[in-house]
Amino acid sequence: MTLDKITNVSLYRAHLVIEVLRATGEKEFPMQLAAIFFWVASHNGCRQSDVIEAVKMSKSSVSRCLDWLGPAHRLEHRDGLKLVRREVDPDNYRAYRIFLTPKGEQMVNLMEKQMTMPIKPR
Repeated sequence: MTLDKITNVSLYRAHLVIEVLRATGEKEFPMQLAAIFFWVASHNGCRQSDVIEAVKMSKSSVSRCLDWLGPAHRLEHRDGLKLVRREVDPDNYRAYRIFLTPKGEQMVNLMEKQMTMPIKPR
């Protein structure tokens, strides 16, 4: 598709962001995984319970997705994406805070560039 055929620039930018997600090498990047990654990226250092409330998913689903976004994909017994990390909340040792890793921050920077770059029809 050439740039002169773009009919909705905002959705084209969303497409570019999805392409950044696909560049992780994952065959699939489910919407719920993207929703959690976007929430953490926009609320770096948030509590896991805040993520659960924000994305309206079960605790177990969010936990599995955070594992996948983190160091290990629990269900498939392979490496995770290493985009986020969990740390015990110093204010409540039963809770976790979620942070972007340097790789996650790099991905966010790429997405922001895609969303803000000038798009001019050819």
